[in-house]
Amino acid sequence: MKKAIVILLILVLILFLIALFRFGDLPGAANTAPTEGPTQPTVKPTESTEPPTEEPTEPTPELLFEEESVFLNGTLLTVAIVEENVFVRAADFASAMRLGFSANADSARFYGAIPASFTADERKITLNAEAHTLDFAPFLHDGQLYLPLMELAQALDFSTFYDEEFGKLYITPGAKEFSVPEDVNVPVLMYHAVSDNMWGIAELFVSPADMEAQLAYLVENGYDPIWFEDLAHVEDYDKPVILTFDDGYDDNYTELFPLLQKYNVKATVFIITSAIGTSNKMTEAQIRELSDSGLVSIQSHTVTHEYLDSMGEERLIREMADSKLALTRLTGKEPSVLCYPTGKYSNLSLEIAAEYYNFGLKMVGGLYNTSDDPFLVNRYYISRYTGIGTFASYVSAAGT
Repeated sequence: MKKAIVILLILVLILFLIALFRFGDLPGAANTAPTEGPTQPTVKPTESTEPPTEEPTEPTPELLFEEESVFLNGTLLTVAIVEENVFVRAADFASAMRLGFSANADSARFYGAIPASFTADERKITLNAEAHTLDFAPFLHDGQLYLPLMELAQALDFSTFYDEEFGKLYITPGAKEFSVPEDVNVPVLMYHAVSDNMWGIAELFVSPADMEAQLAYLVENGYDPIWFEDLAHVEDYDKPVILTFDDGYDDNYTELFPLLQKYNVKATVFIITSAIGTSNKMTEAQIRELSDSGLVSIQSHTVTHEYLDSMGEERLIREMADSKLALTRLTGKEPSVLCYPTGKYSNLSLEIAAEYYNFGLKMVGGLYNTSDDPFLVNRYYISRYTGIGTFASYVSAAGT
């Protein structure tokens, strides 16, 4: 019995020593209790712990994309707003302007009417063989090169038109102001309807067959059908002529347009904005399709087609300004040419027209020369009864 008690006491002592060794403060015991304050390293590092000095990188701009805010040459663009500045993808700019386009990792080049080259983060560019310094450099984002749109428009003298009511900006190259080279003969031809369905005054309806014969004559004899905006570089054309169609009849879409496409000929159509979609007039969709085709320039024939020579200032402003606004909203392009209804005008109407447009057209008057008053542009009247011989005589002086 005594032996058993001794053994039991020895076991208790052993257990006590083990517990003391594990949890006590004996030499060599591991103290796991948390310590207050930061622990210091026991060995100082032999290398500096300061962060490496590297060149700071420009942060990627934060882009705010806004749909339906800017039209360029009739094309609705998705633009990027960076610190209240408007940028556009280089590829989208080229497409809207119908330019050739090539790009690599950080640069882009345009070909065609506006030769230019751009490189990301560089503010010096070459535009139409002229050097320019941009306030805002092009930049890359998601693999796309973005260009400062407003600076480009300003450098190229594009016209800008802001629609305050709807918050839209329209940038129209063709509506810019420009100087016309002097003393070049440019026959301007005045048409109306193109149809054999003569529901109105017969002489206004040129037959589709005669219309085709006249277009074929122009193409086969080396004439250059142009728009008024092309007068800025009229020297590029050997035999320039301008084909104009008044009133916006629906046969301009059904009969004339296919012929323009067949012969690849440009024409200008003057729209009465209050008559859009009414009997025998083109619809909005038809007008927009013509404008988007690259063959038809849509211009103003006022709002109501009433005599301008008997109107006061307030009414004249409405006829000209409201027509411009309506056509700009419809086509995405700002009109720059006004055709006086029935050829009627006054000195006051000429003054107001010059505030809104670049050219004003009379009804008749013969041959137009680029040295003439741009708001008294003469035209040759082409009726249903104009033969091909007379037609040929009208255009014979082109380019001289």
